[in-house]
Amino acid sequence: MSAKNPVVTCTVDQCTHYLPGDRCAAAKISVYNNEVNGSASTSADTLCKSFHPRKTAGDMIGALHNVNLGGAAAEAFVDGRQLTPAVECFVTGCRYWEKDNLCSAGNIRVTGANAANPPDTDCETFAPR
Repeated sequence: MSAKNPVVTCTVDQCTHYLPGDRCAAAKISVYNNEVNGSASTSADTLCKSFHPRKTAGDMIGALHNVNLGGAAAEAFVDGRQLTPAVECFVTGCRYWEKDNLCSAGNIRVTGANAANPPDTDCETFAPR
């Protein structure tokens, strides 16, 4: 069982949850297999289902249901705390996947240059079993 939640680094700057410094302000991210083939053999076969495109003010408002307000407050006022979302992972073919859809990696990196939809994102930490 994972001792703690992985620290998330995210470079998907087109997402409403992206913060400068490659941080993620989502309360929770969900990592899934690629929706086309339903399994993953490389990181390109994974995606961040919590990606929400940042195009308009309406997009920002629409993503408020998944904002990590408690984490943001803790980061601001508690020394050594870093804003990071809870991680659930449904990529059972990954070395870091654990029962109850937990991730045992210490850190994960989500990428997706010019992402417009969740399939444009990847969990670079994916490692096949």
